[in-house]
Amino acid sequence: MALIRPFKGVMYQNISSSVMAPPYDVIDKNERERLAANNPYNIVKITLPDTYDSAKQLVDLWLSSNVLKFDKECAYYIYTAEYEFDGIKKLLKGFLAALKLEEFGGHIKPHEKTLKGPKIDRFNLITKTNAMFCPIMGLYFPNENLTDIIENTINSKKPAIDIEFEGIRHKLYPLYEKSESVSQELQNEDVIIADGHHRYETALMIKEYFNKQGIKNGGFDYIMTLMIDAKAGGLSLFPIHRLIKKVDDFKQFTGRLKEYFTVENGKHNCDFLMYHSGEFYSLKFKQKRSDDLIEKLDVSVFERYIYQNILGLTKEDITNQKVAGYAHSQKEVIELVDKGEADIGFILNPMDYDDLVAIAEKGLTVPQKSTFFHPKIPSGLVGYHFESIKGCENV
Repeated sequence: MALIRPFKGVMYQNISSSVMAPPYDVIDKNERERLAANNPYNIVKITLPDTYDSAKQLVDLWLSSNVLKFDKECAYYIYTAEYEFDGIKKLLKGFLAALKLEEFGGHIKPHEKTLKGPKIDRFNLITKTNAMFCPIMGLYFPNENLTDIIENTINSKKPAIDIEFEGIRHKLYPLYEKSESVSQELQNEDVIIADGHHRYETALMIKEYFNKQGIKNGGFDYIMTLMIDAKAGGLSLFPIHRLIKKVDDFKQFTGRLKEYFTVENGKHNCDFLMYHSGEFYSLKFKQKRSDDLIEKLDVSVFERYIYQNILGLTKEDITNQKVAGYAHSQKEVIELVDKGEADIGFILNPMDYDDLVAIAEKGLTVPQKSTFFHPKIPSGLVGYHFESIKGCENV
């Protein structure tokens, strides 16, 4: 069963937007320096430290000097984010919990293949500091009782934190009195990892690291997770768009495309929108799509027929990104092509949530870089320390 527990969150004594930061993996060097200069207590000094030792020193110092403090009781943390998507105002709703680690394939299910990128950075940081400030995201199936608890909390309580950061309004409501009810609601349910596969895998490595030292139980058995209703939680699911960094002959390439797609100038109803030299082209797949859950996906069709059949790329070629590339928005696609960092950009359609859930439930995984979830909870709202779980495991 998926096991969640409340925890004693680590929070700023005096929080402001100036101490917060985006998740560590979307911050470049310049942004890191800007954030660090913005406030001497910005959380980026811990999530992207100068050294792992300096991160440990800051965690210890800020806790001892009450810059950061442990919550007084075990709690789940109801969280909302008011944001705008395609001109429509939306509300993300969920709750932060300590999710007990287990190997993938049981009640904790991945939905995406991961790149073989190094996980040693997060491993070194967390084993040194015994703390994490960047939660992963987990999806659960609709649950009326949890929905009622979240809605009643939002509607009846004043948030402990109400702050705007990067154009999104974030609110946090510690929930102390119904912890046992929340814990029971997901005990027979599956949790699908939406965002944070690498961090989850790193947490498993950390658990094994302590176990090999003969330490069998501890705060390392859990990972801080933002739990979200897969259907009604308000989380937006974006595609990750594709790039071709270099094509020698665009006309010849377009000719090859026409073997598999109709190609029409301009923006029309299509499977893929292609961008090259300031022009858009609409691509529609000629064949009937497979009924297979994975093969029918846009990203699978794209990679099979364009990356592999037309360009002759292997899966290893796609992974090393020498020819292939990725972008997280249509705007980014256009900018990268216009700057000459890619020859051609392809704008994909988002995956359907029902397909995502069905894929995870069957133990399947989508191709790497298939999904991008928005918004992401910033670092600095609440953190998890290995000491956070003490006294909370039986709640």
